[in-house]
Amino acid sequence: MRVVSSTMIHTSAATAVVVELRNVSSHTLEGAPIELTVHDAKGSVLYQNDAPGLQSSLTKVSLLEPGQEAVWVNDQVQTAGTPVSATALVGEAMAAPNVPKMSVVGARVSSEAGGGATETGSVANQSAVTQADLVVYAVARRAGKVVAAGRSVLPEVAAGTSVQFQIYFVGNPRGAQIQMSAPPTTF
Repeated sequence: MRVVSSTMIHTSAATAVVVELRNVSSHTLEGAPIELTVHDAKGSVLYQNDAPGLQSSLTKVSLLEPGQEAVWVNDQVQTAGTPVSATALVGEAMAAPNVPKMSVVGARVSSEAGGGATETGSVANQSAVTQADLVVYAVARRAGKVVAAGRSVLPEVAAGTSVQFQIYFVGNPRGAQIQMSAPPTTF
């Protein structure tokens, strides 16, 4: 697995980092650790995703198909200063056995009071494996540039069922193309 790029989105209310990854192997990979570091204008470290007790989805990439690209979003970046850049490193992953199929359906963006935006929809688990802590990612691009991102963690999506999600965007997704994904977490 290789990091293609990392993009930071910072607003007065929140900070998110979008990391684009590519699986350069011929195997489906799961559970790769990801190290995220956010810096200020002087290069000082403002945030790292190594605090004890963080959700697994904030420290690992759940799945990446062979030869494919995927996005990973951390929308829980907490900084005391003004962040200006982010770097990411990805570690070794394990080969995934069978890959459960998830589908995002009925996704739509709506405006929130105060100028924010949300993405709502459902995730359909088309496999025989119940998914625990399934993450739904949304990344908005305008003219190829990442302008907004967010994620929603679903505690459980039982086999053969659908569960609704709601994602609060960091940044402004209006008028952008939105890429959605819900990579499986339980194999």
